[in-house]
Amino acid sequence: MKRKAIIKTTTFKNLFYLALISIISIACGSRINSKKVKNFNTMEGVWELSEFYHLANEDTLIVDTSKVQHKIYLDGYVIWNTDPAPDASEWHAYGTYTFKNDTIIEKLTSTSKSMKSDVNTYVIPIERGKNSYKQVNTYKNNDTIYHNIEVYKKIN
Repeated sequence: MKRKAIIKTTTFKNLFYLALISIISIACGSRINSKKVKNFNTMEGVWELSEFYHLANEDTLIVDTSKVQHKIYLDGYVIWNTDPAPDASEWHAYGTYTFKNDTIIEKLTSTSKSMKSDVNTYVIPIERGKNSYKQVNTYKNNDTIYHNIEVYKKIN
């Protein structure tokens, strides 16, 4: 009789520990998976420009893979900078951003002198990869349509 009670108690303990381990594993796995999905659905982090193309009417004018530029997205804020241009003009900005449906909307509240304009909101469609994204800024000057294509890689 004691042997049956010991077996039942041991079996019960083993089942209890197995259930507890299963619950903890499922909970941890869900949290890890939701973090991965959350990270992909946000732009949070430090991004470095890896490729830059400047096109005019679909003809490539400039291909530059040496340009140094960074964007940092954190808690709804964006800041970006780049090395000074050959004419020593500086290009940098700060503001807020939102990211939804493969589109970044940057509302810049502080910019370098070279960026000053009446436009301070930029709607930027992007193509997002796991650790990279491509943005295409399109604008028109006279009868020429320009595209600045920037490819960024995530560095953090």
